[in-house]
Amino acid sequence: KKKATAGKAWYDLPRTNLTPELKRDLQLLKMRNVLDPHRHYKKDGGKMKAPEYSQVGTIVEGAAEFFSGRIENKQRKKTLVEEVLAGERHTGRFKKKYGEVQNHKSSGKRAYYKDVLAKRKGGVKKGGG
Repeated sequence: KKKATAGKAWYDLPRTNLTPELKRDLQLLKMRNVLDPHRHYKKDGGKMKAPEYSQVGTIVEGAAEFFSGRIENKQRKKTLVEEVLAGERHTGRFKKKYGEVQNHKSSGKRAYYKDVLAKRKGGVKKGGG
């Protein structure tokens, strides 16, 4: 028997309606340590579990924040994932990091090993004197 809200102590917070967009946003929050290499977060082990009670809202800026904390309309995105992808297009950090990982992974593959064997065969002989 599950309650529809979290109760009066939690201001009647409604039960989480897990849509695919919200699920992606929650997964992104779980992997937030990848987004910014200069920020360090507490380790969060285990599988991603959606909160039982939650609510999603929109931040509305006050009139005093018009110039300081304002995001232009063309920079606003509907979901957190879209916002992160737009930031990635601007910085190109993920693409660069992916290239570094692929380069490191491919360094020990067959072509590398064949080069090592070729150097052994044509290189210094054992027991020479």
